[in-house]
Amino acid sequence: MNPLGRIAQAWQNLPLGLKGVFVIALPLLVLLASLGSLYLREQESTQLENKLRLALQNQRDIQTVHSQLLEASTGVRDYLLTGDKHFLNIFFRVEQALPTTLVQLQTQLENETQKQRLARITPLVEQNLHDLRIMSEYESEVASENLIAKFKSQVNTLDKLRYEIELLNAEEAILVAKDQQDVFEQRQRNITITLLAAITGIIGSLVAVWIFSRTIVKRVRLLRDSAAHLAKAEALDLPSSSRDELGQLSDELEHASQLLAQNINAANQSRHEAEEASAAKSMFLSRTSHELRTPLNAILGFAQLLELDLAPGKQLNSVQLIKGAGQHLLKLINEVLEIARIESGETTLELTPVSINSLLEEAAHYIAPIGKVRDIEIRSNISPDLWAMANRQKLLQVTLNLLSNALKYGPVSSTVQLNAYRRSDVIVIEVQDTGPGIPADLRERVFTPFDRLGAENTKVEGTGLGLALSKQIMLAMHGNIQLATDKSLFWIEITACAPDMSVPEQAQQTNISKPVSLSDKHSILYVEDNISNRALVEAIIMRQRDLRIHCVSTIKDAKRYLAEVHPSALLIDLNLPDGSGEELVYHVLNAPELKNIPMMILSADALPDTISRLQAAGVASYMTKPLDVALFNKQIRELLQNQDQS
Repeated sequence: MNPLGRIAQAWQNLPLGLKGVFVIALPLLVLLASLGSLYLREQESTQLENKLRLALQNQRDIQTVHSQLLEASTGVRDYLLTGDKHFLNIFFRVEQALPTTLVQLQTQLENETQKQRLARITPLVEQNLHDLRIMSEYESEVASENLIAKFKSQVNTLDKLRYEIELLNAEEAILVAKDQQDVFEQRQRNITITLLAAITGIIGSLVAVWIFSRTIVKRVRLLRDSAAHLAKAEALDLPSSSRDELGQLSDELEHASQLLAQNINAANQSRHEAEEASAAKSMFLSRTSHELRTPLNAILGFAQLLELDLAPGKQLNSVQLIKGAGQHLLKLINEVLEIARIESGETTLELTPVSINSLLEEAAHYIAPIGKVRDIEIRSNISPDLWAMANRQKLLQVTLNLLSNALKYGPVSSTVQLNAYRRSDVIVIEVQDTGPGIPADLRERVFTPFDRLGAENTKVEGTGLGLALSKQIMLAMHGNIQLATDKSLFWIEITACAPDMSVPEQAQQTNISKPVSLSDKHSILYVEDNISNRALVEAIIMRQRDLRIHCVSTIKDAKRYLAEVHPSALLIDLNLPDGSGEELVYHVLNAPELKNIPMMILSADALPDTISRLQAAGVASYMTKPLDVALFNKQIRELLQNQDQS
């Protein structure tokens, strides 16, 4: 390798830090050298300007000496001519100032010839002042011979002074002209040096930029392009021409490309498995909902029937305990599934203007019985005419949960404060009890599912899901829920809005249905394979004298029955031994002779996708297990009434 090649390779192998120092230092050194040269030139210019300034001052002082001598002579002569001693003041002033000016000149003059000439001028000045002093003391109105002689002597001395001063002034003028020329030439040199320094600095910067671009930027661009190929999982073949950081990065990128190529199939496999896991999660939610709701359907359904049949007593109390425990378990199932749906983004809430005043009034009315049990009073301080953009049912659910927590966990025989007000563009709803609040070390766990703080120290029942679900609901409504750091205070923030007049009108509509009278018995076909569920629905239907029911357990049996009999209504479970109930739904919808039969789904599958899909297909009603007996009776009546009217 030739010497230039060895130098280039050595440069390539230098660490980037040293290269950066060199690239920055090169133009900086050129700049510093230029600034140093400019500084020296400026020092010389300053010296020349000071010299010129001194020469100009000397020139002014010489002229001052000449003018002062003339003033002194003129003052004494005017005195002799007029006898007015006021003219002598000029002489006295010059007599005091002139020696100082001569001393200053003697100090500042640099030329030896000028100093010698000033040495000849000084005695003449003294002689002239002496003659003027004698003349100033003469007081006779008649001129004597001595005065005339002294006057002639003073005139001769003044003529000599004029001659010497004019020569001195001419010599100083020459020096001033020379200094001015020197200053001009120095300025021209400074301009030339400045231009050269600027050109040198530009050249140095261009050289540094060229070196930087040639040896660093070009390689960085190559690595950037290589990273783009790496992002596409393409194998790289980067030549490593140096041992600096960029060379090491090239090696690492090449190694990473090889690893990526090796692992790309594993990544695809992992993604496929993740998709399968997501699908399995949805299936798990559906199956969990079905498997848990199916037995609860029988438990809660027969409990409701027994509650209606039994007289007050121990047996009725036992049935009510069974019903309460079943409803608690159902609430737990609903909360788990709702949290999962909200977190997965499967639930969308319809937001409308909601009257906060009526909502909080309703919440306080619902929750008041819990407060009476523990002797806790709910106090309200609610600003008038508050409206928020929210889902009324979900916002009521969150508010009830906060109030319930305050009543259950707050001190006995105390108060719970419910406040609501508008702050800027949000509505704030506060719930505060008189308890000490949540410790700082536990505050992060407040909204964690299934984490009940201090559950080991309380007998209050709970799932640990209420606050977690409330948090998710508020986020889904573009709001928030927070807690205070120094007291037992939770508050909700929800977007404020103007009232929508259609909402209050809709709120005034009643949900009480008109009684339905059925003159003839209506036949109902129920497709269900679970014995307990069939027994429950049969028991509910048989309580109504104008209804009769026929049960089958498979899709095949249902189709065989429908081929012979057209029932007034069709009740279908989705999870059947020989397939999904949806198959039977589409069979009915596609058969002209059957498509007018109203269908109701009774299923433990509470997933919104399933419900919306079947309702869109043409199912008249969808009820989830466990059944609410009263609601089921109401839905059956409406279903049959619509069938009669059609």
